[in-house]
Amino acid sequence: MPQGKIKLSFRIVISKNSVTKWEKLIWESTYKEFLMQSQLFSDRENPAQSFKQLLSQNEKASQLHFLVSTAAHPYVMQWKGLIYFLADNLGNNFLPFEQYRFDIIDSNIYDKQSHEIGITFTSPLLTLVDIWEGHYLVSLDENADPVNTGAETLMFKMQPRLSVSFFKP
Repeated sequence: MPQGKIKLSFRIVISKNSVTKWEKLIWESTYKEFLMQSQLFSDRENPAQSFKQLLSQNEKASQLHFLVSTAAHPYVMQWKGLIYFLADNLGNNFLPFEQYRFDIIDSNIYDKQSHEIGITFTSPLLTLVDIWEGHYLVSLDENADPVNTGAETLMFKMQPRLSVSFFKP
């Protein structure tokens, strides 16, 4: 019996330790963008070195999340709406995302190695069929009625950085 409608969110953290070419390109691009955009919010007489210092000196520096995200956007669009870092139980990457949120975890204008960002992808509305042995059993069809008509399903293991971000019984 369907337990409700959900949205799943999956977060990717990109840092100096990231290994895929896609992640490395985003890391490089967003760091360069951070260096340029952070100048808008830094005090010329007492410049902030880190993102956290910028935030404490100038509350408008929170705009950097959006401003720096423009450097990541073309790379995210390459995924054509699918979360490629989240495979289902069969190893396929079919979970679509309808939106993403970019955030700067930390960065430093003098220490590139401290640059770290997060991207959180959120799925469209899914039918939660069941939670079974540590797995979400979902249907991409938000109007699915698996009890009466059956439904095609996907199964995703509960794991770090995967969360139910919306639930409606």
